[in-house]
Amino acid sequence: MDIAVSTDKTLPIGVIHFDVDRSDWSKLEELPHKTIARDFNLSGRFSAIELEQYNLLTLSRMLAKHYVSGRLSMSGGQVRLECRLYTTSSRDLVANFVYTSSIDQVRASLHKCSDKVVHQLWGAQGFASTQMAWVSKIDGSKQVVIGDYDGFRKKQLTKHSSTNFMPAWSVDNTKIYFASLRNGKSQIFERNLLTNSEKLLFPQIDQAFSPSVNPKDGTLLFSIIGQNGTDIWQGDPQTGKASRLIFSKDIEVSPSWSPQGTAFLFSSDKGGQPQIYMALRDGSDVQRISFVGKYNESAVWSPDGERIAYCSMDSGKLNIYTSAIDGSDVRKLTFEGNNEKPTWSPDGMSIAFSSDRTGTSQIYIMRRDGSGVTRITSAGENTSPAWSNLNKGAP
Repeated sequence: MDIAVSTDKTLPIGVIHFDVDRSDWSKLEELPHKTIARDFNLSGRFSAIELEQYNLLTLSRMLAKHYVSGRLSMSGGQVRLECRLYTTSSRDLVANFVYTSSIDQVRASLHKCSDKVVHQLWGAQGFASTQMAWVSKIDGSKQVVIGDYDGFRKKQLTKHSSTNFMPAWSVDNTKIYFASLRNGKSQIFERNLLTNSEKLLFPQIDQAFSPSVNPKDGTLLFSIIGQNGTDIWQGDPQTGKASRLIFSKDIEVSPSWSPQGTAFLFSSDKGGQPQIYMALRDGSDVQRISFVGKYNESAVWSPDGERIAYCSMDSGKLNIYTSAIDGSDVRKLTFEGNNEKPTWSPDGMSIAFSSDRTGTSQIYIMRRDGSGVTRITSAGENTSPAWSNLNKGAP
């Protein structure tokens, strides 16, 4: 087992304070350069160097070959955001991105700018414009909420006073699937984000939880508590049909589809204590893939299909680990408090998780090697993050 150290190389990039006109910006959560710098640091690709003004010596010493700056102005209630990418040495303009929006959408425009810079310099699609769903304790009840991936612009989805938990995104990001105890038993519900409507899925099934969405056809895996154990089932949210995939008297939980929807991971105690197993999409060819540690659960597949992230118990605490698909190359990523429910960024560069390291459970994001840990929630208790999918196409 390897202890995590920062091995992924990040690209230093300058972030110069934006020119902001004298309009009333009190509705902004923070100044533009703060949002851009956070996006870069959380991307797993950049290390942001914040400066009040351009300084060639500082940027050169930090090996930053590019920097970003811009201007924010308001006229007639409309906000104009100019976001510019420059080369450090010559100060040549590489790209200029301009967005016009209401003040409520400035943050979304800044995220788009960050993604544009990622695409310009890395040739990849960034995730700054994605969202996060998680469970937040509100007025004593666990509710499903969504927000920007960095925790800002939080919106409460569920309002029922019962426990609502384990959110998962649909393939097109228009629906949230979650479990709820509102009918006195755990059942899976679908929340349509376009119509703000909810419906119960698979009403014929009691005690269903932990939905996982097939990234190719949108079908769901979930666990069901039965008379002889907990099994893995598959269901179609469109037709309501469901069938059991894993037949045993053991406890099988935490199913997670592979990126191609051809196999899935799950945790089982068939060996005595929870370990991670893999099966083909029809439940056949079950293989154990975790061999380090006595308690391993909540495994999720990386978007490129090459690694998994999961929780493992060591010294009485839960920590986040990653390994290769065959269980080799185990790496420990967290070292403080209890750390649970890892979820990969849609490009596989970062991992979000919940941790109680500060006393209450909050959501954090770290790079895939465990470095750059950043807390993204603050008030109350927040658990079970679920990262949305990328919108198709380059920004």
